[in-house]
Amino acid sequence: MTIDTDSLVAEAGDLVSGAASLTALDAVRVELLGKKGRLTQLLKSLGALPPEENPAAGQAVNRAKVAVQQLIDARRTTLDSVE
Repeated sequence: MTIDTDSLVAEAGDLVSGAASLTALDAVRVELLGKKGRLTQLLKSLGALPPEENPAAGQAVNRAKVAVQQLIDARRTTLDSVE
């Protein structure tokens, strides 16, 4: 099982930049980082990996989570200044 966090972060960037309002941005945040979000589900699926793959995959998912949060924070700052 390979976890492709790069494409997920790229897709997240598109979703975040396409959010035209704070409400839309919050919906994107929930879709990606919420309790049932895509990155959260990836973290939960790490237990199915072979033990030797788990640390690297966990680090990749955590890096992706930080990157997505930074994208969201930057977009929120932009939208705050517009609204």
